[in-house]
Amino acid sequence: MPILYSFRDYDATAHISEEVRRAAYAAPAAIFIAVIGTGLLGWLFNIVLVLCSGDLALLPGPSGSAVLQIMTMRMGKTGALILWSFVCLTAFFVVQTALQATSRTVFAFSRDHGLPDRGFFGYSSRWTHTPLRAIWLSTFLSILPGLLDLASPVAANAIFSLTAIALDLSYIIPIFLRRVNQNHTEVMFKPGPFYMGPGLLGWTANVLCIVWTLFVCVIFSIPTVKPVDRLNMNYASVRTLFLL
Repeated sequence: MPILYSFRDYDATAHISEEVRRAAYAAPAAIFIAVIGTGLLGWLFNIVLVLCSGDLALLPGPSGSAVLQIMTMRMGKTGALILWSFVCLTAFFVVQTALQATSRTVFAFSRDHGLPDRGFFGYSSRWTHTPLRAIWLSTFLSILPGLLDLASPVAANAIFSLTAIALDLSYIIPIFLRRVNQNHTEVMFKPGPFYMGPGLLGWTANVLCIVWTLFVCVIFSIPTVKPVDRLNMNYASVRTLFLL
């Protein structure tokens, strides 16, 4: 599951492509490099965790985090805290990237009248030249699920798993519709420079993407603790079906 989380939000580049020069070339290249880089680093990181895990009966430890417990066993408390501070710092910058992409999306939807707010969140500040209203809205909406953890960690984990599933499903919907309706008379598809073509290569990439995404959604819906009861059950699948 940590490897799967390292692939989250790899479409963030597309949300800020309006500000990128030669976006038709730069945005696909950035997404391609990001997927390879995060996948490779996430895979190597998890191999290191497995080799250093030791006795699995000691995990996840008093902290509830298997990663932190492994660091503590191998590096001591002081070394683990120092290394964990870099983990928290990395997580902070990752969240800032996601916030940037989200607020930029809200700004664009509001500006183009895709939201019922009469363009209120499509406002760009004259002083900072940034969409402050969209940023504060995205920040506030991001805080609310985190507060749920104070009341029920089980419900909070279900929300976090749901966001991962929802993101992945949102990626494959346009791919699926593109293939199903490719011969429709009203579909005016104009391929960009980064295009695998309508042949075997394009079909293979699309099918693998859909199959992999559905597999990942199943993984995110599996409970992480056995035996399963109403307190540790992963309700992400139920919430996803309800939203669909």
